[in-house]
Amino acid sequence: MRKRLIALILLVTVPLLFGIAWFMSERSFTLSLEREKTRIQATQGVVFRDVQQTMQSLTYLETVAYARQYTQYYHAQGIDLIFCWRGNPIADALLPNRYYDSLICGRRAAMLDTGSRPQRYAVAEPVNSNLTVILLGDVGDIYDLKDSFRRMAFAVAGGASALLILLALILAGVLTRPLRKLTEAARAMTTQSNTTVPLPTGRKDEIGTLARAFSEMQGAVEARETRLREESEARQALLEALAHEMRTPLTSLLGNARLLERELPQEERKRIADSMAKEIHRLTDMDQQLMKLTAMEHEPPEAERVSVTELLRETAERLQPQADGMTIAVEGADSSITGDRELLSLLADNLAANAIHASSTGMTVILRAEPNGFTVQDQGIGMSEEALRHACEPFWKADKARTRRQGGAGLGLALCHRIAELHGGSLTFSSLPGKGTAVTFTTPLHPDDDSVTYPVA
Repeated sequence: MRKRLIALILLVTVPLLFGIAWFMSERSFTLSLEREKTRIQATQGVVFRDVQQTMQSLTYLETVAYARQYTQYYHAQGIDLIFCWRGNPIADALLPNRYYDSLICGRRAAMLDTGSRPQRYAVAEPVNSNLTVILLGDVGDIYDLKDSFRRMAFAVAGGASALLILLALILAGVLTRPLRKLTEAARAMTTQSNTTVPLPTGRKDEIGTLARAFSEMQGAVEARETRLREESEARQALLEALAHEMRTPLTSLLGNARLLERELPQEERKRIADSMAKEIHRLTDMDQQLMKLTAMEHEPPEAERVSVTELLRETAERLQPQADGMTIAVEGADSSITGDRELLSLLADNLAANAIHASSTGMTVILRAEPNGFTVQDQGIGMSEEALRHACEPFWKADKARTRRQGGAGLGLALCHRIAELHGGSLTFSSLPGKGTAVTFTTPLHPDDDSVTYPVA
């Protein structure tokens, strides 16, 4: 951390120092150059008025003679002039480069020439239709001053950066010393789990706050490790149960596939294919139920107001085709509960499907709305005390032979139990062998002004 802190300080401040130095040099150069341009333009105005008064109406030969005189006169004063007759220099003068041709345009024009040495600022203005006078101002000293100032600014910035590096080393050492001690304590805690390492929790500064937070974190980590270990054991048990549960349909599929390799009557082959389809459907249902259980571990339910009677009626309509010779009845006064409608529908569907599987022709499955949930009751085979104790465990089947014939995955009640937990509720079972089973889902009651009860028509 010390190295990163030093690097961070340097990455922020050193470029800033050099940036300020560059900006100051550029700003100083720009201001100096603008002042020099203004001075040259003012000088050009004075010179131009003098030249115009004398040379405005001269012939070519007279113009050449006066051009030499003016060139020599002003050169002695440090001012360079170039006279151009119809675009061409006269009086033995030469344009510094081809870019100066653009100044002879019939109107006043200016150009900064940075490609030559020394650098010049040129101002041109036509005296008449034939003659143009160009004044060359030397700005090379401005550029030299710019380079000198920039070197000096960068030298100052470099010295400041070196000083800053030294200060950063000292500051980083002061700031990270307590953290290094805390890191040593943390390493001791991880390598010597049975050794209690004293932490500076009594300090009143940020380090003390960090130490106290570290101590709290240690307790939270231990609790999390315990929870993760329990979840890992539960997943391991689920995987073992899944492997055991899949063994039967896979063995059946393998055996039937071997049988299909033989020469068999068409009816026998059809029976085997139907059996394989049932086993495949069972594996598919098992996969879907497991996917739903996994998804609910990571996606919190969406809360909305749900009409219990409307929810149960929809379940009855969906499952009535499966209830061969049975009746699905919806009873009870309607009430509204808060929860995820899709998950609550899945809960009601699974409980009702279990009730249908446990019932026989002529029996009635009752879906009853309760003030804070609903009850699914059947008149079927019922469940023993042992079956009730294991009802919500994955892959547990009270009647394994019957469930296998019906294609159940053994995950329905485990899924229902998880949905009830997500809604802060619970599942209550009431059953007797041969007398039927009633499963009641309850969720915490809501305030009276937040619930509305309607009579069933």
